[in-house]
Amino acid sequence: MLKKNINSIKRITVLNLFGKGLIYTTILIACYLIVGYILHLAIFPEDKPEVSSYFKPGHVFESQAEGFRQTVARQENGLVYCYLEIKPYAPGPPKHIHTNFDETFEIENGELSIWIDGKIKKIKPGETVRIPKGTPHKPFNETSDTIRVKGAFPFPEGFAFGLVQIYGLMDDDPDFGKFPHTMLMVAPLYQSDFDSYLAEGPPVFIQKLTSFILTPIARLMGYKSYYKKYDISMKGNDKAIYLQKNK
Repeated sequence: MLKKNINSIKRITVLNLFGKGLIYTTILIACYLIVGYILHLAIFPEDKPEVSSYFKPGHVFESQAEGFRQTVARQENGLVYCYLEIKPYAPGPPKHIHTNFDETFEIENGELSIWIDGKIKKIKPGETVRIPKGTPHKPFNETSDTIRVKGAFPFPEGFAFGLVQIYGLMDDDPDFGKFPHTMLMVAPLYQSDFDSYLAEGPPVFIQKLTSFILTPIARLMGYKSYYKKYDISMKGNDKAIYLQKNK
């Protein structure tokens, strides 16, 4: 009987210690997030352009890694409309998911391949593929043609702003794609409306939670959601001068 009572007391003690540890851990995480986001948003906010008026007709942003070239047609009502060209044999972006907007692909020429939730769909001029939000997908080009998407392709302006930065980081940073560097790099972008999550990564809600938790420490380590050297609004000479001064 005595032995049973001792074991019961031990179990209760362990549970109490676990409960206290959980409470203290929760308090520490809450304090970290509160202080971190005060520093991130209020004390040391990022100096970046106003997204709602950032894009101008004729602005170009492209990714050599993905083989995508976007030319801005206009920005209005929270959307950025771009003419999209997909280069020959372009591998395209990683398999990804958008949670807040649909995409519709219709092309002017050639044959576009799109991986959609495990299956590859090939479309030709006159055919349309709609990808609802939440659907894993990846467009790419298996041909020697430069494929032009028909009309101006609409993106939410926050996503488009982040895409400019991601294109620059992908092409410029040799460590892009390496863990944990890339997680810290993209965390502030996710908190700035960059709505694109890895289809072959953890569940989207885990990716969102992770980026939310990592953003304060990422900012302290020098990561940002906006790097001026990738700013498409800078003209050729201005950009060259800026890059020379900030080597």
